[in-house]
Amino acid sequence: MMNIRKCPLSEAALLYSSEPAFSDAGKEYTYGELEQLTEYYQRIFSFVKNEAFMRENGVSGLLSAGLDGTDLGEYLFTDALFPKVMIKAPPSVDHVAAIFAMMRNGITYIPFSSRETPERIRTVARDARAFIINDLRRFAESVNAMEAFRNEEFHLNDHVDPYAPCNMMMTSGSTAMPKLVVHNLNAHLKSALGGQKVLDIRRGDRYLLSLPLNHVGGQAVIFKCVLTGAVMVSPRKDMSPAGQILQDRITVLSLVPTQLVRIMENHPEVLAESCVRAILLGGAPIDDMLIARMHDLYPSIALYGSYGSTEMASQICTNVLLKGKEITAGFPLPYRELILNSDGEILVRGETLCMGYFRNGLIEKVTGDDGYFHTGDIGRMLPSGLTVSGRRDNMFISGGENIHPEQVEAMLLKNQNIAEVLVVPVRDHEWGMMAVALVRTAPGFNGTLEDLRQQALSEMSHVYVPKIWLNMPEIENTGLKIRRGKYIEFAEKALNSR
Repeated sequence: MMNIRKCPLSEAALLYSSEPAFSDAGKEYTYGELEQLTEYYQRIFSFVKNEAFMRENGVSGLLSAGLDGTDLGEYLFTDALFPKVMIKAPPSVDHVAAIFAMMRNGITYIPFSSRETPERIRTVARDARAFIINDLRRFAESVNAMEAFRNEEFHLNDHVDPYAPCNMMMTSGSTAMPKLVVHNLNAHLKSALGGQKVLDIRRGDRYLLSLPLNHVGGQAVIFKCVLTGAVMVSPRKDMSPAGQILQDRITVLSLVPTQLVRIMENHPEVLAESCVRAILLGGAPIDDMLIARMHDLYPSIALYGSYGSTEMASQICTNVLLKGKEITAGFPLPYRELILNSDGEILVRGETLCMGYFRNGLIEKVTGDDGYFHTGDIGRMLPSGLTVSGRRDNMFISGGENIHPEQVEAMLLKNQNIAEVLVVPVRDHEWGMMAVALVRTAPGFNGTLEDLRQQALSEMSHVYVPKIWLNMPEIENTGLKIRRGKYIEFAEKALNSR
């Protein structure tokens, strides 16, 4: 028997109808208005769900109605039993409405970044047998312009199956073809509900959508807000994050440590003058000096550290970060379980675990014979919670020693003259793999990278001190994960040009 429940946005619209749900460049949309927009897109996406109508009218109908083929992408929809839409994912009110509209229509959505190459998008869509939408508003306008569509009957539905495939998140490196991680709605809701134990998102909170919506962390913010009556705030294109924090009265932020450091360095007054009450950090090592400085300068702002994964619908563990206390990710949130195997690898399971990876038309489970998902992360469980040493696949051997870059980075960041650092491997005839430090120095530091290297040699085991130190390049990262491959490429080119 099918499990059916009311759509969480429909429930929010009943509870918070006249209260703000979404803010876009100062324009506020209430939960009632977001529900109306969702109903509009429900009718639009009934077009995609209707296989017979699509085959008869499809792309030709859209093109004749005025939609440019470039905006449409490509019509590859051939899976009537498992309809899927690949959709560009800007942090807009239309996109959020479309997400819930597709859920209600039984369509699995695959959000993708505007930075994705057309070749990768077409390949993923072809493998997934999905319909591509590059421009959501133009797509909707063209569907509405089709005479055949206007004559179609449609009945609104505000219920969803929480255990059916809801979305597929693309996860991979910069060049490899992405994995498609399949989640159901229940996993996203349990993820948000479990996170509430620590974060306590409140009705009326204003949560900046600083994480891309094609990342599971960005999706998580949507569900946290809808379940609590908080406001989703779209990033402004004409304003820096620091400026927007003040302008849009942001109360909750999800950041990587580097983003927080830059706000504190470049605009130290912003957080003191802002409405921010909570900041969730993740995706990179967190320095105890950063925590101490945050608590000294902004004692009213709660700081949280997090450990999570795409396969577990974002957060797994979250902990309050306190000055002078050991830095850990804490313990598993509700609806999650976590153990360490004999090698120290972190294994997880629970209601937030994905349904599996989509491959060759099937959803393949991600768990091993033990029933756990093997994350590939190495960690330790301390009395105060989980510490993550790094990824098994980031570890490299240099001169016969196992080097975990994340551990070395954490040690180097204890130097107050180092604002950011990444340790990457480069092939070397003597060492096999040689550790290279990519460094951004702190403002006011007048020394050299060699000075920093010598200081590290005086404080750390020589085995772990990187042999080569270079200035960190400006490489854009999105989401909570650092694209280490890009930095490795930079280091290799820099050394080869010497």
